[in-house]
Amino acid sequence: MNALVIAAIALILLSRDGRLDFYLARLAFDLPSGTFPLRDVPLLAVYGHAWLKNLTTLAWLLCMPIALASVWLRHLHGWRTALFKFILYAGMAAWAIQSLKAASPHACPWDLAEFGGSASWFPLLDNVSLSADGGHCWPGGHASAGFALVAGWFAARDTHPRIAAIMLWLGLAMGSLMGTIQMLRGAHFLTHNLWSLWIVWAVCLGMEMLWQLSTYALQAFRKRSQAASETPALPQWIPAPESHCDAGSVQSAQ
Repeated sequence: MNALVIAAIALILLSRDGRLDFYLARLAFDLPSGTFPLRDVPLLAVYGHAWLKNLTTLAWLLCMPIALASVWLRHLHGWRTALFKFILYAGMAAWAIQSLKAASPHACPWDLAEFGGSASWFPLLDNVSLSADGGHCWPGGHASAGFALVAGWFAARDTHPRIAAIMLWLGLAMGSLMGTIQMLRGAHFLTHNLWSLWIVWAVCLGMEMLWQLSTYALQAFRKRSQAASETPALPQWIPAPESHCDAGSVQSAQ
């Protein structure tokens, strides 16, 4: 948690400064033509953008029927919790990214006046300029589709640590690749993609904490319910009732 807070502070400072973002964007920008020459190259625009996003989305969607099947198929029982957690965590992370992106006033590099567009750049968390247009470009949505695979690490680390490690590195690699592609095309700044990773991680961490808390609460409720339904036994120090006969009555009976 402390590392997440420190990373957020560093990202805020980096985003507000803007110099690294603009330096990297200018490396992909062709000044004479006033364009990003790699913007519409099929290798990046089609395969790197559309295909990779569809691939990660398909992987998430395929987990849904497998998770449902794990409820009935015995050989999948060990994966049931991890599958449902991955679907939930990755879905919530994607929803958070898209919600922030839809409400964001920050424009993409190719829409900025510095790169041939008409939108204005302003630091993160600053008041929005009345002359600013564009927007809907923070955080990086494309990179988040790759970073969302990191949810597999949170979902499987307790039950399948080896698979969890694979999902962690796969998510970091895919998100970095997809984010770099968008930077080369002029679609995003570096900090846009770094914020995507931060948000995905924060959402997954928050969801994992809620999952653990709800699991603990459910177990405690079941224990209380089970204890209430059982008939209490007599303490061992209380002797069982016995029938005693008076010696005199026995003799008189004889």
